[in-house]
Amino acid sequence: MHKSRVQAYPILLFSLILSLGVAALVSCGGSSQPTAATSGTVSTFLSDPPTCTGSFSDVYVTVTKVQANLSATAGPTDSGWQTLIDLTSSPMQVDLMKLNPSATANFCGTLFMLGQKVLPPGKYQQIRLILLANNAASGPSNNACTTGGFNCVIPANSTTPQELQLSSQAQTGIKIPSSQITNGGLTVTAGQSVDLNIDFNSCASVVQGGNTGQYLLKPVLHAGEVTLNTNTISGKVIEGSNAPNPGTPVPGAIVLLEQPDPNDATIDRVIMSGMTQQDGTFAFCPLPPSTSSNFDVVVAGQTTQTVALLTTTTTYNPSVVFNVPVGGGTGNIPLFAETGTPPAGPATISGQILTSDGGSGVTGGVEVSALQSVTNPSNSSTINVTVPVVGAASTPAGNLTDSQPPIYTTVTTMPAAGCATSSADCVGYSLLVPASDAATGVYSSSTGNNVVAPSSTNTAAYTINALADGSSSALMTCTSPSGSQTSSSVNVTPGSAIDQSGETTLKFTFSGCTAP
Repeated sequence: MHKSRVQAYPILLFSLILSLGVAALVSCGGSSQPTAATSGTVSTFLSDPPTCTGSFSDVYVTVTKVQANLSATAGPTDSGWQTLIDLTSSPMQVDLMKLNPSATANFCGTLFMLGQKVLPPGKYQQIRLILLANNAASGPSNNACTTGGFNCVIPANSTTPQELQLSSQAQTGIKIPSSQITNGGLTVTAGQSVDLNIDFNSCASVVQGGNTGQYLLKPVLHAGEVTLNTNTISGKVIEGSNAPNPGTPVPGAIVLLEQPDPNDATIDRVIMSGMTQQDGTFAFCPLPPSTSSNFDVVVAGQTTQTVALLTTTTTYNPSVVFNVPVGGGTGNIPLFAETGTPPAGPATISGQILTSDGGSGVTGGVEVSALQSVTNPSNSSTINVTVPVVGAASTPAGNLTDSQPPIYTTVTTMPAAGCATSSADCVGYSLLVPASDAATGVYSSSTGNNVVAPSSTNTAAYTINALADGSSSALMTCTSPSGSQTSSSVNVTPGSAIDQSGETTLKFTFSGCTAP
């Protein structure tokens, strides 16, 4: 009998962002400290749109040091490291889900400013973030991880901290290489100022172990300069014409920044994910290194209102804005409400995933995404966009280990009935998706977008894609098939349920798999 469970979780996701790094000067043998006139002033920010609050109420990490190096190949013990933050004597514990933004940084979403320092000029091509070991002799005085360790998560359906298991993050640090830094590095110029943000995607970085149920850190980070006009994509999400309150902001909507998969141009993959604030606004910054092409912005969500003890939940269709350039503002993106009396809510699509090496089960990550085929109005081409899911149902219901980020991918659930075998790892998945067609539009430099209502707000066709290509640090690699599998199309309506018993196409089998 196999003893492991396969993992499925958001790559980026379901978007935790930790921007940690305050540029500080370290003397490298010289007798004098550089000044602002001979060095650049660096303001460093920490940010994290909490796109997986349905899974975690808190994610605590304890930072001891942040370093930067001009060399892209320098090892952790090599020379040339500049210390940006040194908290060794007083480690800083940060709740990534509840950062309070700095009032001076609201141009770029929820950025938390850590401070300003000077740094010798040059292009810094590598950053390392070092966390405090869970078994350290001492740590922050107000340690929120009361059940042990100094790094932990609190599941949304619990009040008990669960230790977040580290690998080398407490010794060599989490490496952010030049390939994960916008423009290949942070350029510091003498006499000038620059803003730095380190993007720690915790919703993609925190995964749950198979049999043990332990929470593991599989870090997904990128960093770069943040500016208002040259390295951001921003906008606002509002209710469309058929919604309860047309024109009003939609808070808590999930926003995905997408580009075509380099190995399968028929699918738009998520590059970054975020969530709208109370006023409906969102901002992506710094943008990832792959900024040579335009992006597609995909939005979906739900809102809940209680009036006179009556609670009403509205599910919105996906809306897509094509061809958004770096530095572009999307304007007001409308979300159109699903129709029905009373509103029946999202649809549920469920299935199974089996992974093996040919004779036994293999534990690892498999990303599962809900896709809709949409037409780009600018050139009449079609592409399968990744649609944000509005929830991820667990199997069986109530199993606390099933709570994971419900963004645009599913995650591990317990084996479904009849799923377990002696030679393959097996899990069930369940996605809650908007049951309506996507509204589409194209970026406009004058108006932001021209999104129009979809042809249908009470039916939609989906395909489900399962990805196991090792493209991230936590995804397994499988050879048969290589890369990903896509199901046949399934049709859903508000409140409907499609599952494995009626659709064998929703069962994905991978073999020749290697754990990450």
